[in-house]
Amino acid sequence: MATKNKIFISHATPDDNEFARWLSLQLIGLGYEVWCDVLRLKGGEDFWAEIENEIRNSSIKFLYILSRTSNNREGTLKELTVAQKTKKSLNPEDPHFIIPLHIDKGLSYDEINIDLVRLNSINFKSSWHAGLLQLLDKFNEDNVPKSDLGNFELVNQLWQNIYLNNRRPIENEELYSSNWFPINQLPVTLNFHEFSDSVPSNYQMWKCKYPARKYKNYFATFAGCYDFMEELPKTEQYNPKNSISISINEILTGEYDTSFIDNISAKNIIVHLLNLSFKSFFKKLGIRFYTLASKRNAYWFEKDVLEKDKINGVLMVGKMKYGKDKRINWHFAVSGDARVNPEMYFVLKSHIVFTWDGKATIEKDSIQHRGRRKQGKGWWNKHWRDKLLAFVSFFADEEKNLNIQVGEEEYIKVSALPLMFKSNMSYNDPSDTNLPEDEEIGVSDEGDDEIIEIENEDE
Repeated sequence: MATKNKIFISHATPDDNEFARWLSLQLIGLGYEVWCDVLRLKGGEDFWAEIENEIRNSSIKFLYILSRTSNNREGTLKELTVAQKTKKSLNPEDPHFIIPLHIDKGLSYDEINIDLVRLNSINFKSSWHAGLLQLLDKFNEDNVPKSDLGNFELVNQLWQNIYLNNRRPIENEELYSSNWFPINQLPVTLNFHEFSDSVPSNYQMWKCKYPARKYKNYFATFAGCYDFMEELPKTEQYNPKNSISISINEILTGEYDTSFIDNISAKNIIVHLLNLSFKSFFKKLGIRFYTLASKRNAYWFEKDVLEKDKINGVLMVGKMKYGKDKRINWHFAVSGDARVNPEMYFVLKSHIVFTWDGKATIEKDSIQHRGRRKQGKGWWNKHWRDKLLAFVSFFADEEKNLNIQVGEEEYIKVSALPLMFKSNMSYNDPSDTNLPEDEEIGVSDEGDDEIIEIENEDE
């Protein structure tokens, strides 16, 4: 009879592989003996014979990864049946031989399989690490054997040989596209207009026609002093001699630093005005925006604004399944942040926004969050890059610049072509054949009764 010293991990393949791998490596690193098919089966073995032998003759604990998939999957339930029979044959019987690990927020207590619902499960839903600590406490309580030194060498070997596989970097020179879009032109000066009495006390700066912010008693802006007369009629009588104009080039090179404004503050004002100009650019064009958790805006197209919802053949708006008979829309969105160091550029970040009907955004954060994870799961670097470049190109002129007006005669020119970087290393692109097939997933808030199922639709 083999020594019973192994932790058997039962899980739904391929849906719960990620958690099974993580848990296996954690336990092996801590010194436990682990059996899990993501580690052992290489093909050619007698699948069920090996599994049954490991459960009956080698396992001291049977961990059942409990998810919406494994709750009804024939293979995992078959393993559970073997574990139940093994438990009864133990002398003395271990009441905690089978330990369910609940990892799925979408699986409510009422839905759990009758063979598992009677067992006390460990909660991994909110935090894998917190669940692991609770599991280790149980192992210590039940005197599950382990090596005091751990087996980090085996963890590294498994990681290198099984998980990295063909994902290692390879020596091959390659050109990579970044999400840094250079600022090719800035206004010549940063201006400080002392409007004081010309501005109402309750005036809101964000309403300015051109980007501006308050600095002491001044309006800091790229625009001229007479560019605000439409909103502030009294500025028509303003004396331009009261303004202070500073070379932007001198600020950015660090040459300008005086008692009026230090260099760091001046650079911060330039960055702030650049970010305001990015917002005003899309605002003037009537492009929709979604406010992210970071308080930044992500800009997106409504459904049917673009011809076939595409730009240069790249889909910007698509559909996903919601529930059994409804559809929601996903929209590719872009946010931007200005940088002036080490170069002048905008960092453009890609996002996905969801709407009910192509116009009304879904306010429930849980749907937005889980929808982004689901829809973005099948988008590799190429998909994100192509969508970002297509989005930016839509607003570019013939010279491939975005012309952002920041004064009557002042413009910022942002390249529609990103900075490129050359690397001496490359990698093998993952392919769809390496991914598990998507099934409908449950999307719900903790404690909610409503179950929302979302799945990808072909573009």
